[in-house]
Amino acid sequence: MNNEMLAKYVAERNQKGISKALILEELIAVGWSEEEAEDAYRAGLVLAGIPVPSEGNTKTVAKKSSTVDIIINFFSFILLGIIATALGTLLFGVINKFFPDQLDVMNMYYGEASASSSIHYAISALIISFPLYYFSLRLWFRTFREDEGRTESKLSQWLTYLVLLVTAVTIVGDLITVIYTLLQGEITMRFFLKALTILVIAGIVFGFYYLERRKIQYHIDIPRKVFITFGRGVTAFLFLSLVLGFLASGSPEAERERTFDRTRSNNLSSLADCIESYAGTFGKLPEAFADLTQTSQFSYCSNYMRDPETSLSYEYRIVNPLRMEGEAKVGDFELCAQFALPSETSATLSGSQGSVWYEHPAGKSCSTMKAQLLVPIFPRQ
Repeated sequence: MNNEMLAKYVAERNQKGISKALILEELIAVGWSEEEAEDAYRAGLVLAGIPVPSEGNTKTVAKKSSTVDIIINFFSFILLGIIATALGTLLFGVINKFFPDQLDVMNMYYGEASASSSIHYAISALIISFPLYYFSLRLWFRTFREDEGRTESKLSQWLTYLVLLVTAVTIVGDLITVIYTLLQGEITMRFFLKALTILVIAGIVFGFYYLERRKIQYHIDIPRKVFITFGRGVTAFLFLSLVLGFLASGSPEAERERTFDRTRSNNLSSLADCIESYAGTFGKLPEAFADLTQTSQFSYCSNYMRDPETSLSYEYRIVNPLRMEGEAKVGDFELCAQFALPSETSATLSGSQGSVWYEHPAGKSCSTMKAQLLVPIFPRQ
């Protein structure tokens, strides 16, 4: 009865020339929901004699996307940005690992640590972001599959076409760069693989959203199997990238061992500096680590004397307490540590004796250093 009364009311108001906006406003003002008011207006138009589409062609008044639909779509674009960035970072790290370029080695310690860290962060981002992106897209497609009359918001359309524009420009720019570099005769396998990585990622994004536009906006009948096949291909590519990332960066256990080794290298470098400073201050090498802790000036050196994993003291011995090197008096000493893994780089930090600690085999590694001995201004009695 209520539906019939509403339909008659709407039909009468339409006959009097009242606008749709005013009719809907009146219905909502007395407690009808916006959706109920829309249904009543539609029923009123039918009662007034407007033809209704035949069965099988039931698209009538389109429903706008809800706030939830907009949020899901916007969230998916944020996840897309995270995935594309993480995948590029991961594959670039893998390429750098298996196709090294000595010109890119800025320093041998932080470069290695940074590369491993960036790969691990990219893997973490992909493991979290991709499943969320997948489910957000399923919700997005399900909304329009279950309600064919629903229309998306202008914001969703704008963001989608922005993604298509960015990926298209990226593809064109990438191809131009590859051809230019090839003509210059400077292309290398490392460069080619990185350019291919950008092309593949941009191509995947462009291809998917091209199909999505045809399905969602233009209502072209694209079989669901096409999207399923596309998704499986992308998932396989992503899985292969993750496997390569683990091969390039190593297992969590290996990374833990590398972290301990980097700490050992840092400690030995700092200890060598402490011993050199002590020799320069007191005119002799310390007999043992304990000599460094007996003065407040070198008390901080105790932070570097023990292995971070075993808590055992590093090995120290005096090789030559005093010898002449020209007019300078120098002493030679040796420091040893037990490393878990061999170092992965042969680069050195120029101008620093401590750089030798960042090149080491697995197991016990010792290096002999020299320190200049300065006679103190006030000799001790």
